[in-house]
Amino acid sequence: MGQLENNQQSLQVWSRRGFLTAATALASASTSRILAQPMSTAEAPTYPGRYVAKDDADYERWRVAMPWQLYKAPRYPDVIVRPNHASEVAEVVRASYREGRRLAIKSGGHNVSEVFLRDGGLLLDLGELQDLQVSADQNSAWVEPALWSHGLLGGLAAHGKAFPVSHCATVPMGGFLLGGGIGYNHDNWGVIGCNNIIAAEVVTPSGEQLTVSADEHPDLLWAVKGGGMGFPGIATRLQLALYPAPGSVMESALIFPVGELKTALELLSDWAARKPKDTELMMLIAHNPTATDQTPADARKLVIVRAVTYADSEAQSRQTLSELTNHPLADRAIMTAPPKSTSLEQMSVESINPALGLGFGRYAVDTVWTDQLEAMAEPLKQQILEAPSPKTHFVVSPKVNRILSDGAAFSVVGDTFIGAYTVWDEAASDAANFSWLEKTAHHLRGLSCGQYINEVDAFQDPSAPSRCFSPEAWGKLARIRQRYDPKGVLYGWPA
Repeated sequence: MGQLENNQQSLQVWSRRGFLTAATALASASTSRILAQPMSTAEAPTYPGRYVAKDDADYERWRVAMPWQLYKAPRYPDVIVRPNHASEVAEVVRASYREGRRLAIKSGGHNVSEVFLRDGGLLLDLGELQDLQVSADQNSAWVEPALWSHGLLGGLAAHGKAFPVSHCATVPMGGFLLGGGIGYNHDNWGVIGCNNIIAAEVVTPSGEQLTVSADEHPDLLWAVKGGGMGFPGIATRLQLALYPAPGSVMESALIFPVGELKTALELLSDWAARKPKDTELMMLIAHNPTATDQTPADARKLVIVRAVTYADSEAQSRQTLSELTNHPLADRAIMTAPPKSTSLEQMSVESINPALGLGFGRYAVDTVWTDQLEAMAEPLKQQILEAPSPKTHFVVSPKVNRILSDGAAFSVVGDTFIGAYTVWDEAASDAANFSWLEKTAHHLRGLSCGQYINEVDAFQDPSAPSRCFSPEAWGKLARIRQRYDPKGVLYGWPA
């Protein structure tokens, strides 16, 4: 066995990954089954690349290396296959189809619910597919699904180009874009990352190889733009539209005690209402690392309101940040981080710097979109104060540009994205943290207008995926899935 991914990621206070998570027909398409028989090593087919069956000695070592985080869902594929090249994917799919096995797809393992881990069937691990090819005119690039966000940024920097990659360096592009893609400066670079997909190379559940575009199989192009785990195929390459790299990236932040959360939310809302050009706005609600048992409750957590500009010049960046931070409510902050120059690549590196972050561990996540940010103040404050782990935090990010394209399955946003991220170290704390998240999700959903497909746990809440799409998109996705995967070869929505 070659080197499997076991990426241990830390979270950085200033660059958290969240900175930025028909029904009947779809349920029918998702729960239909093809015949599957238990596989033993003796009768296992031969697959290209490397593979391991459930009764092999190395199986558990492979299985626990699939998720990037320390919590490993207790689900067990019959076989895990890791092809060496994109050209081998169709061969794996056809072999699995002949064997009557269902398929789960993993590009990088960052889905927190570990939706790629299923009981039975075949787990197709695309981790070797990391190629990048920039076009001759440098306006687009073909990207394989396991290429990390940091790898794409580095490859594009040499051409003076950029793309709204994930805020976390180790998130691969495949699952990130299939689920929408809330990334750097996404409001200004496509509104959402998946809108920048021009074309894709796709293997169907029967093993057919297709190129999808506006002219060829446009329904699959629509579905690959945000269809998430409901996409009825395996994307082996994505063609992406690129953007000129910003001449200046600068950031500034204001820090409040959690007792001033309502003030901080008002400030963030005022910032968003100004719609600052080429600027990303966000908030982190997290533990105060200096807090002790004697620290008053309202000061045990901090609220960091941050702005990052992606401008043509440093002068433009400074002007924008000055206009934002010279807000009357800024006087209520306990600390101001003055404007400082950074870069996409630097922020990416910092996102996995263990010296700066909230730490690596076991993760559970839920997310919502809301149009009632002010009303969120009390539940956010109450839940962060009750969090069982000091690593637990919220990300709050206004959606300054929420005009979505009807050419994409991604179809639900709100004025603001809110992510609840509970992070802990020991298995003994699993129950407490999952219970906290369930309670938190209940409070947030009461004020939500939808959810984000990349960061929901449909195993815990099978109704969650339907809230990530408009009713029209949900029905259309069901019909496309039925058309291309009538036998339910691909694992779709958990049920």
